[in-house]
Amino acid sequence: MSRAIALAALAALLLTAGPARATSSADGEALAGGRQERAPARLAPAAGVAAPLPQLPDAPGPRSVTLSHGSTSRQVVHMSFDAGADRGYAEAILDTLQAEGVPASFGMTGQWAQANPDLVQRMVAEGHQLINHTWEHRSWTGLSDHRGHQTAAQIQDTLDRTDAFLVDLTGQSTKPFVRPPYGDYDNAALEATYADGYGYSVMWTVDSWGWRGIPATQIIERCLRLAEPGAIILMHVGVESRDGPALQSVINGLRDRGYGFVSLRDLFES
Repeated sequence: MSRAIALAALAALLLTAGPARATSSADGEALAGGRQERAPARLAPAAGVAAPLPQLPDAPGPRSVTLSHGSTSRQVVHMSFDAGADRGYAEAILDTLQAEGVPASFGMTGQWAQANPDLVQRMVAEGHQLINHTWEHRSWTGLSDHRGHQTAAQIQDTLDRTDAFLVDLTGQSTKPFVRPPYGDYDNAALEATYADGYGYSVMWTVDSWGWRGIPATQIIERCLRLAEPGAIILMHVGVESRDGPALQSVINGLRDRGYGFVSLRDLFES
């Protein structure tokens, strides 16, 4: 059997074997600690990512591949939102995305999902991608929250706990997508996430800076000025960010400039 056929067979087996467990959280939205639960038996390194999804780059290991920009061959962007603090503008954001036909992804913490199960179910029902953002949004490296470096087991446990909750809630796993809390990561963290079945660490091209508390007018100007083909534009759903009120004008402005909107997976199509 050729290597390509073997990889395809392995991928098919993994897809039918049922999802493993993960975690999600939001950049700029630190959360309270949560109880850690023991994870089920781990996938072997590279399991779940041996055969890359058709649109995505190869993920051969031993570390998760960082995705911060898609293909530049088309004038399209991807909208991504982190959900980790409060319910905020999440419902209004979903209303706007639905009305405008814009697919998006959501970096999802387990704590946020636990507090807002109705919105998480709606996200999945309306075709949006969930990204594991850990259970409590603790920095993997300790750089941003000064809580110390997490071990591989700690990183995997928080991802497993989050993914297990989301699978129970929506029937869908976050794998193979993870987003580091605060955007903090190092090689050891990416090796831990890859070994847990996360082939892709989803970062961003444009940070709206809404989480910094800047007004909606500045968010709109920043997103439109920095947008480029293949960009991942990151926003937050929390009430302290004005990303929600800015979203409609960002979508309108990007369309006026000739941009289309695609899903996270489709962003990497040539």
